[in-house]
Parts: sequence; structure tokens; C-alpha cells
Amino acid sequence: MFPCPASAASTIRFTCNGCSSSMLDHLDSIVNHGSTHCRDLLFRVHEFTKLSAENRDFIAKYEGFVPAIVEILSNDSEVEVIELVMKVLELIIQEDSRIKRQLHDLIFRNKRDCLYPFVLLLEKGNFKAKISSAKVLESIASTMNSQTTMFENQALLTGLYKLVSLETNQTARAAGLSSLIAVSQSRNVKTKLVRLGIVRTGGKILSNQETEVAVIEKVMKVLEIVSMCPEGRTAICIDDGCLKAIITRLMNVSVTATEHGIGVLWSVCYLSGDRMANQALVKSNGDRKVVLVMQSKCSGSVRLMCGDLVKLFQANSKPWLKSYETRTTRVS
Repeated sequence: MFPCPASAASTIRFTCNGCSSSMLDHLDSIVNHGSTHCRDLLFRVHEFTKLSAENRDFIAKYEGFVPAIVEILSNDSEVEVIELVMKVLELIIQEDSRIKRQLHDLIFRNKRDCLYPFVLLLEKGNFKAKISSAKVLESIASTMNSQTTMFENQALLTGLYKLVSLETNQTARAAGLSSLIAVSQSRNVKTKLVRLGIVRTGGKILSNQETEVAVIEKVMKVLEIVSMCPEGRTAICIDDGCLKAIITRLMNVSVTATEHGIGVLWSVCYLSGDRMANQALVKSNGDRKVVLVMQSKCSGSVRLMCGDLVKLFQANSKPWLKSYETRTTRVS
């Protein structure tokens, strides 16, 4: 537990709707009485945490507070209460990495269905609560045990996927994608994401000219992850829109997006040897982009993947690449 800093605690006060009351009283009520009449108290705590980093740090370290609101999360089925808990958790986990570890242990050692509140918010919560839910999920997906528990929950994966596919808000999509990335380490979850339609959705997001850089980078990362399994490579190869969007975005967004894009192309063109994907890459001048990426300040692993792709192009009799290894001029 984190001790309550008494000197700071004695001076902190909070005003809500014109009524001044001690924040310590609110916190003590939540810690000692749990979910009994907690909605108004949680609302006030949430408003308090939004005011400053100092307030968030104080709340996060208040003895017994985090276990108390996790208990509320487990016991209360009222959507509005769960929304408030999730919003508070989103704010305080930013202040101390120990809070993330504590929250992880409290949630995944709970004998109840620890992920039900997250599923409930992703299905029925308001817009901001869905984002908070996704961000908290990302922060606690830190161990193989937690990741396994998450990807085995089909309703949770579906909720996160819908946050990415149905929401047009960039912040919501980014939060959903980050959470999916955090839990997508096993082949099982990659396959599930492919079946949900993440490849088609990813292609549509990349094709949208209004998509922000941060979202493009995360989409490329997700596509790179699913391209590591056979089902993902097949889905990308047969989705012309997705493959074309990946090639179009190479070197047009950021180094991060480009490197993830190269990872996808290496998987579908070189690793799986798909002829149609290779032809689509060449038709879109992707081969020239690969060479340009190889000549840029990319990471060593990406440069090796580019080298494999160049060899593939050479084997397919691309005249301008025949003597590439001896050239030093850039391809225009």
C-alpha cells in the first residue's frame, strides 16, 4: 500500500457545485464503505483528479483507495458507476508505474469475472468511458497471464475491435488499436482478429486521407502483427484495398509507419511468397519504395527485410534492379 501523505492531505480541499467539503472525507468513505452511495463520491474524486498531476498522484497513493475502487468495479453493475471508476483509473495510472502493477494484480487475482466491467463499458458505456476502458486494458496487459485472460474473452476482443472499426474519432481508434496491440502476442488472438475483419478495417482506415499519423502507425503495427500468422497473410494478400493502402503509405507518413509497412510486405511477399501480392507491390511502384527505404536511415532489421524483398524483385527479372548491388545512386 502507498501511505497517505498527511501534511498534504490536511490542506487539500475540494469544491463541487458550490459546496466545500474535505476530499479526505470522500476518500475515507470510499475506502471504508465501498459501493454504498459511491456515485456522487466517485464523481467528486474524478473531478478532483482532473485538476492537476499533483491531485492524481495524491489520489493514487492514498492508502486503500485503489483496492477499494477495484472492489467497486467487481461488485457494481451500474454503468454510470463503472464509468466513473474507469475514468479515475485512467487518470491515476499515468502517475506511477507501481499503480499499474497494483491494478494488474488486483484485477487478475480477483476470483470474479474481472473483465466483465470492461466488456460492459465497451458495449454500453459513453464515448469517453470506452476510451478509458481501452487505455486501462492496455496498461494492465503486461504479463502473459493477463494477455491470455484477455484474448480468451471473445466479447472483450469484439468490443475493442468495434471501437476501432465503428468509431470515427481518432482518439477512440488509437486507444482501441493500442489495446489490441498489447494483447495480440499469441497466434490465437491474431487469428481471432483476422476473423473479426481487422485486415479490411485496417485497409479502410489507411485509405482515409483524414486519418491521423498516430492512428496510421498503430494500424500498420496491427497489420504487421497479424501478418505473422498464415491466416493474416492470406487475408492481406486477397484484400487488394488493404495491400494498396499499405504501399501508398510507405514513406508518406512517418518512419514508424514505413517500418511496420515493410514488415507486412516482407511477410506477404517474401515469407509466404504470394505471387499476387508481389505483382501488386510492383504494379504500385512498391519495389522502388522498398529500395528507397533500404537506402534511408531505417533500422537494421528493416534493412534486412528490404534486402530480402530486393532479391525477390531481382529474381522476378526487374531490369532496373539487375545491377542494384553495385549501384550507389538513388532510385528516383
